[in-house]
Amino acid sequence: MLYVPIMKFKQGEKDALYQLPIELKEKVVPLFEITPDVIQKEKSLSISQIWERPYFFDISPEYYSELSDEEYLSLLTKCQGDVIPVIKLADNSDRIKNVITRVQKGIAVRIYLDEILDDSFQKLFTDLTSQLNLQEIDLIIDVQFVSAGEINIKSALIKEALNRINNMSEFRTIIVASNSFPENLSTYDKYRLVTIPRNESKFFNKAKQHFEEKGIKIVYSDYGVNHWTYFEYVPGMQVTFNIRYTYYDNFVIYRGDSIKRGGFNFAKVQEACNELVNSSYFLGKDFSWADQEIYDKAHSIANKPGNPTTWRALGTNHHIVFILNYLSNQF
Repeated sequence: MLYVPIMKFKQGEKDALYQLPIELKEKVVPLFEITPDVIQKEKSLSISQIWERPYFFDISPEYYSELSDEEYLSLLTKCQGDVIPVIKLADNSDRIKNVITRVQKGIAVRIYLDEILDDSFQKLFTDLTSQLNLQEIDLIIDVQFVSAGEINIKSALIKEALNRINNMSEFRTIIVASNSFPENLSTYDKYRLVTIPRNESKFFNKAKQHFEEKGIKIVYSDYGVNHWTYFEYVPGMQVTFNIRYTYYDNFVIYRGDSIKRGGFNFAKVQEACNELVNSSYFLGKDFSWADQEIYDKAHSIANKPGNPTTWRALGTNHHIVFILNYLSNQF
């Protein structure tokens, strides 16, 4: 396991995973964070159709506390394949026991940085882990949003968190997740490429030093080209065309027009693709499936503009390939 991308299980994200080469799929264990809209409309999650390898299964934070034990276990039974369910600090012992009896690949415990720093954390964490065989447990430490000004602060808080978890080295894997993609792109200029600082790798590298001092290896995790919160689509909402492209320490974005204003017309999409392909940010058509698709649209090899799902797939696929290349060159 080299990378844990956290995904909302949207169709575009599923398409992005499906298009990965086999050799890259072997390095990825996605965390599917199921959102209320998916829960309401999906009779079966059909995960095995797009992913035949181990994956983490979780519920979005906005919905998790509202879900009864029966509802959670019902969702878990819809998962096929090598599922690794995620449990939380506040889960009761009955839910934990029921989850453990239903899986063969172990489970994951997901804790948030603000929980670790709470006065009640150590007791809650001890009560939880005393029920588990830690050698079969993956620990996910989720820092959520990290701005450029918070990298050093939250890295220092990670060091404090390490002091609060005495048995850290006993876990099967330690995964550290963070996020810096903005919640909204509406404040950025339109019709040109704009860069946004990508802080996840900088934060991870600083946090990694604290773990290495204790002889612990950690796995990188992020939320891709999305903000960590759940975005609820409201009928009638105008979706705007945008490109999201990961490039070293930046996210490169291009904002176009809304669907109502023809933002997904091929001529406008092609103009945006040309802007990216002819820039110094473009990593070449052979870099990923997504890069080939963008190149083909720019050069009229493909004349379909795509829809919001298409462009979420392209942004996510390129991001995963970029991160895997980045991490492979680091270790």
